[in-house]
Amino acid sequence: MAKTQVNKTLFISHEASRSGAPIVLLHLLKWIKKNTDLQFDVLLLTDGPLRSDFETLAETFVLSKLTRQHSYQSRIKRKLRKTTLNDEYKKAAATLAKNKYSLVYGNTIVSLPWLTIFKENHGIKTLCCIHELSYATGYFFTNAYIEENLALTDGVIAVSGAVKTHLMASFNVVSEKISLHYEFIDTDVTPAFNNDLQAVSGIDKGQFVIGTGGAPSWRKGTDLIILLVLKLTELYPGFDFKIAWLGADAGDEWAKLLRYDAVKCGVDDKLLFISNKPDPLNYINLFDVFVLLSREDPFPLIVLEAAFLKKPVIAFENSGGIPEFVTQGAGLLAPYLNITKLAELVYQLSRDSDAAKQMGIKGNELVVNNYSIDQVAPAIYKQIDKLTSPAVA
Repeated sequence: MAKTQVNKTLFISHEASRSGAPIVLLHLLKWIKKNTDLQFDVLLLTDGPLRSDFETLAETFVLSKLTRQHSYQSRIKRKLRKTTLNDEYKKAAATLAKNKYSLVYGNTIVSLPWLTIFKENHGIKTLCCIHELSYATGYFFTNAYIEENLALTDGVIAVSGAVKTHLMASFNVVSEKISLHYEFIDTDVTPAFNNDLQAVSGIDKGQFVIGTGGAPSWRKGTDLIILLVLKLTELYPGFDFKIAWLGADAGDEWAKLLRYDAVKCGVDDKLLFISNKPDPLNYINLFDVFVLLSREDPFPLIVLEAAFLKKPVIAFENSGGIPEFVTQGAGLLAPYLNITKLAELVYQLSRDSDAAKQMGIKGNELVVNNYSIDQVAPAIYKQIDKLTSPAVA
């Protein structure tokens, strides 16, 4: 009797940082392990604090250990923008291919060169989950390279409508090849709220807390914080508020730069920096409103987390995927980079608690019903299962 082929998938994470894409992949793998019999391994292209979480779920390979090289992110810019993988990376892929994978699932555009190697050199089916928009995709590869290599994959996942539109317009990926599976969070959690945490965080009683966050960068709009503080102070002199950035402690370079400007402008007391936390919901719970300052963001988890906690969301129009969420009743939108309008919307919600509450309730409803693990993970697994199941004659 012939042996039944066991399907096994290799999941590639571009890094193991405590950030959106790796966290979403962790959520997916936890659901798969709990609810299916799919066997899988994990390849981390860059090590990080979440490695131990991946290791509890499956055998986890770290690229630097496979190749005895470091800093994949820096090397990829030099090597992969020239549309090639060096011999050591090809050897690593060959070693992994001996595990007889039926599918390689690449999480983020950074995995694309690896998917090509597994596809062309080892005949393994590939599925690429794209979390990036134009600024981020262009940071790593040329449009021509992405178009050529996405065409080789067996499927593409877009994490928001904005990402799908970008894939079609910039890389000529046909709509039928793209599956839309939004980013998602774990809603089976109970966040804490306590006065001690508020006091330790430097928030005065009665202050209106404007939350924002993510890994500080130009793309995330970190540089816009001071402008927002100054506009709020100018328009509403008696407004007692504080802006808290979750994801950067006071020693980070961005925090130092912002503090420099804040001191010169006399608004240093309006800023609060909170380092990246393993329990972010407890800190998001301190916020009264969440403002996404991003110039470009596919569908950031921190917004879903804030909405899950019934925080109304304010973001810029034409800034990625979050307007798709906000326009369903979860918050308000300001014209792109219009700081005056952004400040007006923040103040509006600080004075209209009923409207803020209704937006928060709607946001929570949307997250639970559309953007939770139990809603999105089964659909992604169904696509994985379809690709790995033997074709029926």
